[in-house]
Amino acid sequence: MKLTPKLTLAFLLVSLIVTTYNRPDALAAVLAGLLAQQDRGFEVLIADDGSREDTRELVERTARGAPLRIAHVWQEDRGFRAGAARNRAFLQAQGEYLVF
Repeated sequence: MKLTPKLTLAFLLVSLIVTTYNRPDALAAVLAGLLAQQDRGFEVLIADDGSREDTRELVERTARGAPLRIAHVWQEDRGFRAGAARNRAFLQAQGEYLVF
Protein backbone atom coordinates (compact mmCIF):
# COMPACT_ATOMS: atom_id res chain seq x y z
CA MET A 1 0.00 0.00 0.00
CA LYS A 2 1.39 3.38 -1.01
CA LEU A 3 0.95 6.23 1.47
CA THR A 4 0.58 9.77 0.21
CA PRO A 5 1.43 12.73 2.39
CA LYS A 6 -1.46 14.76 3.71
CA LEU A 7 -1.73 18.34 2.54
CA THR A 8 -2.16 20.70 5.47
CA LEU A 9 -3.50 24.23 5.56
CA ALA A 10 -0.35 25.34 7.36
CA PHE A 11 1.21 26.26 4.02
CA LEU A 12 -1.86 27.63 2.26
CA LEU A 13 -3.30 31.13 2.47
CA VAL A 14 -7.04 31.28 3.06
CA SER A 15 -9.02 34.31 1.90
CA LEU A 16 -11.90 35.04 4.27
CA ILE A 17 -14.56 37.27 2.69
CA VAL A 18 -16.85 39.08 5.14
CA THR A 19 -19.87 40.91 3.71
CA THR A 20 -21.06 44.05 5.48
CA TYR A 21 -23.47 46.96 5.14
CA ASN A 22 -23.74 49.75 7.74
CA ARG A 23 -23.09 47.52 10.76
CA PRO A 24 -19.70 48.64 12.09
CA ASP A 25 -20.61 47.24 15.52
CA ALA A 26 -21.10 43.73 14.13
CA LEU A 27 -18.07 44.05 11.85
CA ALA A 28 -15.90 45.13 14.80
CA ALA A 29 -16.92 41.97 16.67
CA VAL A 30 -16.12 39.78 13.65
CA LEU A 31 -12.72 41.43 13.18
CA ALA A 32 -11.90 41.12 16.88
CA GLY A 33 -12.67 37.41 16.73
CA LEU A 34 -10.53 36.92 13.64
CA LEU A 35 -7.61 38.83 15.11
CA ALA A 36 -7.77 36.68 18.25
CA GLN A 37 -6.95 33.56 16.21
CA GLN A 38 -3.52 32.02 16.73
CA ASP A 39 -3.33 30.82 13.13
CA ARG A 40 -2.30 33.67 10.84
CA GLY A 41 -2.56 31.80 7.56
CA PHE A 42 -5.44 33.90 6.27
CA GLU A 43 -6.33 37.30 4.93
CA VAL A 44 -9.60 39.17 5.47
CA LEU A 45 -11.45 40.94 2.69
CA ILE A 46 -14.36 43.14 3.74
CA ALA A 47 -16.96 43.05 0.94
CA ASP A 48 -18.75 46.33 1.65
CA ASP A 49 -22.07 46.90 -0.13
CA GLY A 50 -21.96 50.70 0.19
CA SER A 51 -21.62 51.38 3.93
CA ARG A 52 -21.16 54.80 5.46
CA GLU A 53 -17.82 56.38 6.33
CA ASP A 54 -17.76 54.89 9.86
CA THR A 55 -17.31 51.41 8.41
CA ARG A 56 -14.36 52.54 6.27
CA GLU A 57 -12.77 54.19 9.31
CA LEU A 58 -13.19 51.00 11.36
CA VAL A 59 -11.58 48.82 8.68
CA GLU A 60 -8.67 51.22 8.15
CA ARG A 61 -8.03 51.56 11.89
CA THR A 62 -8.15 47.79 12.39
CA ALA A 63 -5.96 47.04 9.36
CA ARG A 64 -3.20 49.41 10.53
CA GLY A 65 -2.37 47.32 13.59
CA ALA A 66 -3.27 43.89 12.22
CA PRO A 67 -0.71 41.09 11.86
CA LEU A 68 -2.42 39.97 8.64
CA ARG A 69 -3.85 41.54 5.50
CA ILE A 70 -7.23 43.24 5.89
CA ALA A 71 -8.59 44.77 2.68
CA HIS A 72 -11.67 46.98 2.39
CA VAL A 73 -13.46 46.36 -0.91
CA TRP A 74 -16.20 49.01 -1.16
CA GLN A 75 -18.84 49.59 -3.80
CA GLU A 76 -21.36 52.40 -4.15
CA ASP A 77 -24.70 51.89 -2.41
CA ARG A 78 -27.18 51.21 -5.20
CA GLY A 79 -29.52 48.91 -3.33
CA PHE A 80 -28.92 45.36 -2.13
CA ARG A 81 -25.96 44.02 -4.15
CA ALA A 82 -24.16 41.83 -1.63
CA GLY A 83 -23.34 39.27 -4.33
CA ALA A 84 -21.59 41.91 -6.43
CA ALA A 85 -19.66 43.09 -3.36
CA ARG A 86 -18.48 39.52 -2.70
CA ASN A 87 -17.46 39.15 -6.34
CA ARG A 88 -15.34 42.32 -6.10
CA ALA A 89 -13.64 40.96 -2.99
CA PHE A 90 -13.05 37.63 -4.72
CA LEU A 91 -11.14 39.46 -7.46
CA GLN A 92 -8.75 40.91 -4.84
CA ALA A 93 -8.27 37.65 -2.93
CA GLN A 94 -4.74 36.26 -2.82
CA GLY A 95 -5.48 32.94 -1.10
CA GLU A 96 -5.65 29.42 -2.46
CA TYR A 97 -8.97 28.88 -0.68
CA LEU A 98 -11.98 31.18 -0.28
CA VAL A 99 -14.26 31.21 2.75
CA PHE A 100 -17.47 33.26 2.67
